[in-house]
This record gives sequence, structure tokens and C-alpha cells, in this order.
Amino acid sequence: LLVALLALGCYATKHLAGIHIRNRKLAHIPTPPSDNLLQGHIPTLNRAKKVNKFLDVFIEWTAQYGATFLIFLGKNPMFFTSDPPILEWISSDLDNFRKAKHLPNREIDGQIITGYKSVLSAKGVQWAMKRRALTRFFAKSNTANLFDMSKENLNGYILNYWKVAVGKGKQLDLHDLLGVTFAGTIRTFGLQDLLTPEIIADYANELLEGIKRNEVASLNFFQDLVTKKKTISNLVKTARSEIKEVVIEKIEQFDCNYDEPAKDNLLEHLIQANHQMLTVGKTPAKVIKVVENVVNDIMTIMLVTDNLTKQLCALFMFLDTNSVAQERMFTELREVETRNLGDLTKLVYTEQCLLEAMRMGPALTRGTRFYRVPKDGEHADNFAGFKLDGVKSNIKILFSQYVQHMNPKYWPNPETFNPYRWAPNKPPPVQFSYIPFWAGPRTCLAKHVSMMLMKLTLSMIAANFEVTQDFGKEDRPRLDQNIAPLKILGVVKCFIRPR
Repeated sequence: LLVALLALGCYATKHLAGIHIRNRKLAHIPTPPSDNLLQGHIPTLNRAKKVNKFLDVFIEWTAQYGATFLIFLGKNPMFFTSDPPILEWISSDLDNFRKAKHLPNREIDGQIITGYKSVLSAKGVQWAMKRRALTRFFAKSNTANLFDMSKENLNGYILNYWKVAVGKGKQLDLHDLLGVTFAGTIRTFGLQDLLTPEIIADYANELLEGIKRNEVASLNFFQDLVTKKKTISNLVKTARSEIKEVVIEKIEQFDCNYDEPAKDNLLEHLIQANHQMLTVGKTPAKVIKVVENVVNDIMTIMLVTDNLTKQLCALFMFLDTNSVAQERMFTELREVETRNLGDLTKLVYTEQCLLEAMRMGPALTRGTRFYRVPKDGEHADNFAGFKLDGVKSNIKILFSQYVQHMNPKYWPNPETFNPYRWAPNKPPPVQFSYIPFWAGPRTCLAKHVSMMLMKLTLSMIAANFEVTQDFGKEDRPRLDQNIAPLKILGVVKCFIRPR
């Protein structure tokens, strides 16, 4: 026993000495005081999480230690940066800044969710080919075509279901109404055969009340497909199985002709992208491989489509603090008749409100990359000019859209909802100080379509309904700072009645 204790003591001493030596080598890098040698900054961050102040800690540290500083998660060093030139570098250098290999939306308990080669997680040539194939669908030039479809779909749901339901005395809050954004988006993407609009609309309210901390954004979307008693793994398995049947049917309709996907059908574009990806330098793609990869992409799209609804919900949450802005936005929406895509450009103040809502509540509040430290060249053994003695290979880099958007250096009175920041006569924001859609080669493909859908949804809400907010002052909804996807704590109570 004595020998074992001595051995353990020697190991602990050696381990602590190693951490101490490594920390001394990195002492030239700005670093907030850590809690202790073993845990680093973990206790401080955990305390912040308990009171929903996780990102506020980084705002405070940025003000005190500069745009780029080092923290320690246990023995592991991690950089945080809000420096625009460094963020631009991170966004453009895809070779040296890699996404994490294991994220909660890739798989759970061995069950594939989106997989590792989806439109968001694929790498290198595979990713480039998928993005090139899908760019045609999401291109700004195709937005006019998608507008007509979106207007028809959204109008159908509002007039044939929601307005009728409200007229019969059913009380609906904004969560219910914004379910039409899901339904309209899914139909606009040509994915309506995968899940019924009713399931999509019924899910919206649950989603907007918040994402469970240990679950992936939108994962509850599939609870209506199977009994609630089954595990998440089984839910995903069932959802993938049902989606797979639709994909196989569509591939058979394609009859192996992948060259001309319909402009208004995202599913066909996904099949083409995966077919091309699997045939580069290989034998012709087997149908089963194409099917699996298309299912991965569809699961990914389902998980991110909810960003539209969450962003609109956040808009109304912020508008509650500025009644003048809300009244002016609704006045503009009712004065402008949105008959075609060009009419949306007349919604100038509405766009200002949306841009401001995305500043204060971005769809993704933070992100990480793993920096592969080069051994030669301009950045040899350093990150952003900081020498990395003792760091052998990769180092984690954390950045935050929320922290960037709340930085008083770029945004005076950042906690105030102020649409006039985006007035036509105002100068554009500093590059990379505003990144709701991220930037660089991995910028959001659907950003133009997203803005179109949000404006169109608001236009139809204003034309058909009166919106009454009832937040209360004691338990106001607020953003959850503890998870990366936008999540609202509490309920955004905006009740609607027909005009």
C-alpha cells in the first residue's frame, strides 16, 4: 500500500509539474486568473452556467484581456477570440481550422443522426462538391422561384388552417402560428413527402419553448413519429427509416438521370450532389450509398430549418422591449403588398428589425474549431502571433457570434434593441463584427432564402392577424447562454386574433 501511495504521489507530482511548466511557457499570452492548477477556469465557467451567464463571462474577459486570450479547461489550453481579422482567417483556412470530429448531432449511442459526410459535416472535395451542387438551389437567382412557392404554401396554411382555427375561438400563440414557417419551408424545399405539415406545425411550439440540454436542436421533431416511450436512438432510427423510403422512391423516379434536378426540388439536388460525390475517382455510386448520404443531408436540413422559427420568435421577444419599433414594423408590413420577390425589398424597416434580432439573438451563439499548429511557414508554432511552446499539435479555438454582437467596441449600447443601427444612411458594420450566418467558404448557403422566408412570414402574419404580447415583467423570456443553438428560456407569449 505504501509503495502504491508513493507511486501515486510521484505520478501526481510529475503531472502537476508538467502543467506548471506548460503554463509558464504560455505565460506571455493574456489569460484571466484561473481557479486552480488542476481545473483551470472550469469552476468559473460552471458557476456562470448555473446563472445563465456563460457567454457574459467571455464578454467581461474580452473587455479586460483583449480580443484574443487563453483559458484552461483542466489541463487543456483553449483560445477565445473575437478579433475580426482572426475570425476571417478561421473562416477561410479550412485546412488548418477543422470542425470537431464528434458533435452531438452526428450520432447518439451508436445510432447515426446526420453522420459525418452530410452537407454541413463533409470535408475537402466531398464538401466542395456537395456545396457546388446545392448552391444552384439556394442561389439568390433562384430565390424568385422559391418565393412564389413559399407564398402559396404559407398562404394556404394561414388561410385554410390557422385563420379558420382562430376564427372558431381557438386561442393560438405565436409558437403555433410560426409552425407555418416549418411547413412552408419543407414544402418549398420539395420535402413535403417526408413528414406531414401537421407534424411540423404541432412540433413548433415544443421546439420554441426550448431544446433540452442533452438533446440535439430539433431532435424532438421526431417524437410524433413513434411512441414517446422509445429512446432517442430509436426515434432517430425510425425517422431515418421513413425518410429512406421516400428517398428510394425519388431515386427510382430519377431513373439514374441525375444531371437535371428540378429547380424547386431540394431532394433532387441532394441526390445529384451525393451521386457526384461518390463517383469521383471511384466506381459508379451504388444506390445504397447515395440513399444513406441523402438521408444524412435531410436529417441535417431538418435540424437547421428550425432556425427560421426560432429567429422570428426571438424577434418578437426583443420587440417587446421596443413598442415603437413593433408598431412601425407592423405598419410597414401592412402597407406593402408582397406580390413578388421585388416587393420584399420595400420592407426596409422590417429588414432592420430582423438584422437587429439576429445581432442580439443569433441562430448559433458560438462555435469551435481545432487549430492544427503548422510546423513551418508564417504561422509555425504559433497562433495569431502567440508562440505556442509546449503545444504539440491541435489546440481548441472558441469564438462566439453572441459575444461579437454584444461588443460595445462595435455596437454602442449593445443590449438595447435598436433597428436604426441598420438604417440605410448608417455605415455597414465592421467586417466580421456581425456574423449571424458565419462567413467565408462555409457561410450559410440558405441565407438569402432564409431572409425571404422570414420577411414573407411576417408579411402574412401582419396581413391576417393582430398580435398581442403578454410577457409579464417577472419572468421574461431570455436567451439560453449554455448551448450553441439559439434557445429561448421561457415562453414568448404573443397571442393572435384575426384582423
